[in-house]
Amino acid sequence: MESSPTSSNAAVSDLRNQVKNLLKSRAMLMAALLDELEPEIGLERAETVLRRVMHKRSEGAGKRFLSDCAPGNMPLLRERFIDFLPDHGGLFEIETTRCDAAGLGIKFKTCPVKEAYEEAGISPERMQVLLRISGDGDVGLFEGAGFAIRNDTWAPGGQGCCHLHIKPRD
Repeated sequence: MESSPTSSNAAVSDLRNQVKNLLKSRAMLMAALLDELEPEIGLERAETVLRRVMHKRSEGAGKRFLSDCAPGNMPLLRERFIDFLPDHGGLFEIETTRCDAAGLGIKFKTCPVKEAYEEAGISPERMQVLLRISGDGDVGLFEGAGFAIRNDTWAPGGQGCCHLHIKPRD
């Protein structure tokens, strides 16, 4: 029995929602980890430890999926990164702010991780800490692939989510 375009579209939409909910669940796991670690070791140390974990976890993926783009094939890096993301970046409404030999800029206009924190009523200040932790996943990914990166994560009052600035490593 063949599926109709309508049922196929519904299946794709359902899958997108499942992936979005998984990202939100992971975000809330990070919030719970921070909540548990903070009383034990303090906020600053807890953030440092969790950022290191996110960085290490993503470094290997960068080596596996993006390293052949180094030292400076920014168009290929952009293509590979977007293909690497769930829904090929569709869940993040990505805007390319730069893509030339000197660097790649990628702005996330939306983010399921940030949405999860907003839906949970987490304060903007706490959300900023949690997004810095999550953002180190992107840092690890690009550093693992052989690039330099600065990640401007969301700050209270800001629009969208993070803005990645990637360049060839010196």
